[in-house]
Amino acid sequence: MNLIQRFFNVLRCVIPIITTLIAFAGSCYAQEQKQSQDTVHPTPGVDIFDVLRKLTKKPAKPIDTPRMDKSNISFLPVLGYSPANGVVLGAAVSVTKYMGDPNTTKLTTALLNASVTTKDQVITSLRYDLYTSQNKWYISGDNRLLFFTQPTYGLGIYGLNNQPFTFNLNGLSVTTHGSLEQPLKYNYIRLYETFLRKVNEQHWYAGMAVMIDHNFKIQDESLQLDSPVHITSHYLYSKTYGFNTTQYSTDGLAAEIMHDSRDNPISPYSGYYLNVSYRVNPTFLGSSKNSTMLYYEYRTYINVNKNIPRNLIAFWFWGTSVLSGHVPYLELPSITWDTYNRSGRGYIQGRFRGDNMLYGETEFRFRITRNDLLGGVTFIDCTTASNPLPYTSQSLFNTVAPGGGVGLRIKMNKSDRTNITADYAMGYGFSGIYLNIREAF
Repeated sequence: MNLIQRFFNVLRCVIPIITTLIAFAGSCYAQEQKQSQDTVHPTPGVDIFDVLRKLTKKPAKPIDTPRMDKSNISFLPVLGYSPANGVVLGAAVSVTKYMGDPNTTKLTTALLNASVTTKDQVITSLRYDLYTSQNKWYISGDNRLLFFTQPTYGLGIYGLNNQPFTFNLNGLSVTTHGSLEQPLKYNYIRLYETFLRKVNEQHWYAGMAVMIDHNFKIQDESLQLDSPVHITSHYLYSKTYGFNTTQYSTDGLAAEIMHDSRDNPISPYSGYYLNVSYRVNPTFLGSSKNSTMLYYEYRTYINVNKNIPRNLIAFWFWGTSVLSGHVPYLELPSITWDTYNRSGRGYIQGRFRGDNMLYGETEFRFRITRNDLLGGVTFIDCTTASNPLPYTSQSLFNTVAPGGGVGLRIKMNKSDRTNITADYAMGYGFSGIYLNIREAF
């Protein structure tokens, strides 16, 4: 069965579910819809808690006037299963708050995630974007502690046409074992703390970041040095560039500039985001090897219906390049290792890796129900990466890996636009269901 046939077979299953949800949401708010039949005067937005109030015959709660002394908290249990991870049990908590006057201060957001699996995996993370009063300072963090098992797939873009078809959940689970998989078991600590000062009133910021990546207790589970010999990409790369195969670090400082004119960091309707970071990783700060890296990211949001702000086209582009020296294998640029693990929908986490990587994605977001409870998305993405090994070198754009899919959005918190997101995506050799809080970008 080819890729297109698989995609439409899944759609046949998904569409009845979406249709049922739309009908349910519409029946819950038929009275409000009768009062407003055009998009110029849309019905007040509702969220999933308003639906519960309606079912229990309680009035819908109006949107609170934003104020700095109130926090919005959204909670999503995480429960899943796959043969590779076993049972996955955890929770994600999203917190938003204004740290100053909402008229002059951007929304502060934080996302805490913790889960355990029956395959002895522990996954924890705390990521946040904090704006102080009047946006004088922007402080962000990307902090993770993982006790992890996950296959890698070598460097560059290869094996697309001959990749055995597999299925995954949130980019973390694999249900079959194809010949390209190279299982690794390792522990990982990431500590990224960024401090940017507002430069002017046009949303520009500049400052520094501390970035620490440490992988330890690495077990290359498919490596065999005795007969029959099986050399993995991790082992080959590490030996070629002089890295310890069981632990290594990339610790450094970065100079950053940022522009952020988005109207909302969780679910933007307008504005754009730009970030450029130059990172230096010297050995005297703890890095295994000296290196420098360049990271750049751009996001923009274009409304397609002025009466429905939620209907828009969003673009996301980012790239990472190792400018000098060498970076350890597991710390090379890789898909789904961005801050919120949202890139590369249609592929498993870590499927593509290289010393230079470019990623692009476009997403059409649209309202489904007039009360704003349900929305949908369609998206396409593409990835290209280079392979630095001299005898199998591959440059950027030699091969591009495409992906794409569809998704459903359920309004969880109308005050800060937090959505529950459920996406189905496909790429060459992979398909996956991705369940999260907040938009992909």
